[in-house]
Amino acid sequence: MEKLKISRVSGLMFVEIRLWSIEENRYRKMSIMIDTGASITTISDFILTGLGYSDSVKPIVATTASGRVNVHTKTISKIRIGSIELSDVEVYAHNFPDECFSDGVLGMNILEKFNFGINLDKSIIELEKRK
Repeated sequence: MEKLKISRVSGLMFVEIRLWSIEENRYRKMSIMIDTGASITTISDFILTGLGYSDSVKPIVATTASGRVNVHTKTISKIRIGSIELSDVEVYAHNFPDECFSDGVLGMNILEKFNFGINLDKSIIELEKRK
């Protein structure tokens, strides 16, 4: 079982993940908001483009808490959450508004790969890879 520290900002929970950079051939760290209400993990298009990921052929319309927005899908070759590595993960690429606290949202397409629990007293998220 993986236990990861979460940080809290304005009532939101964040965890550190690592995204594989095609450009640099190494992992890059980022803090991402945990959102069990998001069906698909969404990451800043600016960050993904900087890591070397190209857009899908055409944008699609996604429904978010802020309404309907145009997004691109991108496949990240490797994502590391603690010591757990996931391969070929499809995410939405979206430019978040300036007033947003995050450059990414960790959604259920990744979280559903785990049995997980959030312990607010200890400020940790516990992840166990599902079989």
